[in-house]
Amino acid sequence: MRKLLLLLVLGLLVGASAVWVLQFGSGYVLLSFAEFTIEMSVWTGLLIYVVATLLLFWLLLTWRWIMGAGGFRSWWRNRRSTRNRNQTAEGLLLFAGDDWSEATKLLSQSADKSSMPVVNLLFAARAAADNEQFEQAAQILQRLKVSLPNSYFVADKALAELYLLQEKPREALKILQGIYDKNPRDKGLLRLLADAYYLAEEWMPLQKILRDLRHFKAIGEQDMASLEQQVYCNLLDSLVADGDASISAFRGELENIWYLIPKKLHRDPQIVASYGASLGRVQLPEKQQALLIKSLNRQWHPLLVVQFGELQSASPEKQLAVAEKWFAQHSEDPDLLLALGQICQRLQFWGKAKDYLSAAVKLRPSVQGSIYLAAVLETIGDSKASAEAYRNGLLAAREYEQQQENS
Repeated sequence: MRKLLLLLVLGLLVGASAVWVLQFGSGYVLLSFAEFTIEMSVWTGLLIYVVATLLLFWLLLTWRWIMGAGGFRSWWRNRRSTRNRNQTAEGLLLFAGDDWSEATKLLSQSADKSSMPVVNLLFAARAAADNEQFEQAAQILQRLKVSLPNSYFVADKALAELYLLQEKPREALKILQGIYDKNPRDKGLLRLLADAYYLAEEWMPLQKILRDLRHFKAIGEQDMASLEQQVYCNLLDSLVADGDASISAFRGELENIWYLIPKKLHRDPQIVASYGASLGRVQLPEKQQALLIKSLNRQWHPLLVVQFGELQSASPEKQLAVAEKWFAQHSEDPDLLLALGQICQRLQFWGKAKDYLSAAVKLRPSVQGSIYLAAVLETIGDSKASAEAYRNGLLAAREYEQQQENS
């Protein structure tokens, strides 16, 4: 309200001043050019000057708008940006449609003008890799690192994945280990690191990142459980004593690995089987036998039954007694029958061995069962039956091979 009143007063003052000046005369302006002359009052000339000045100012502002951010330049920029986005989208659609060659070409060529150059180059590299153009993919990723230094992390991850696709885990590990310390919480990096350690069979380093994989939920719960099982089984299986002098050291290392395994996994049959086999390799058969008996009393599993039958126990009579106790509950189990036959064979209980092995082969024909049965029959002098058992073993082997070919 005050501004309006002030403008009104100012307008009145200007009008009054103009009237006061007009009392002294209007004056005139004379313009002459060649044969033309124009004469007008000072006020008319002043009005024309003001109007011309305002018109020129308006034209300059309009031109600036047209050529500036709000007009032609903006339109041209938006048009170019839309075209580049369309090229990126078309390249991604080609990638999704498995047209690797065209996707690589289009995404790579449009990267410099794209509003998302990182996306362009990453997918161009992946398309080249899927097309088995690994060298081209590496060059594209190197271009990404050079042109966009802030994208080195995603570029290195993509390059490591490229090496994994080529089954070169050692090269991938060199890259991943270099960026892991700065990005220990990145889920994608953790998954790549786990894959690289797995392919390189580096079980101990892989075991060290299991906690982070679980904590940051880098992989699903089911896959995590499977990975833990494989890691600990391979840690146990990779422990092989290479001489009597190193048995003691390997026993200590074996116990360290066993106590490294979470308690909840001490009942996993696969892990127990690997631990039991390792105990056998470091010449601790009695401890192996106690472990297998305890585990089988708690949870019946064919892997453990087979290992129990193959165990060269220092007290085979006790081994047989335990197995025959299980037989009361698992009389139709071919693995247990085979194990009983093996134990009786080592004890030279030929009659029992023949009965158990015959029952095992009858329930489930197998090469191993047939060979054991043939050896027992040969020992007791039944050569004809032994030859028949060997024949049945060959037939079982042939049938197994056919099943493998069909699968």
